[in-house]
Amino acid sequence: MGYIDVKDREVAVAHDADEEAKRLRRQRLRSVAIAVGLGFLVLLFYAATIVRMGNH
Repeated sequence: MGYIDVKDREVAVAHDADEEAKRLRRQRLRSVAIAVGLGFLVLLFYAATIVRMGNH
């Protein structure tokens, strides 16, 4: 008959929680990078519009 090793389960749960924390951190960093890129494009288009309007 088998038995459940409590220590192995605790290690597995801790490992899963650590992986989940890493995944959430990567997701957050990716979201920030996308937001910064989008903000840069907005500023670029805004500046290009001002320059084009100023020439006419």
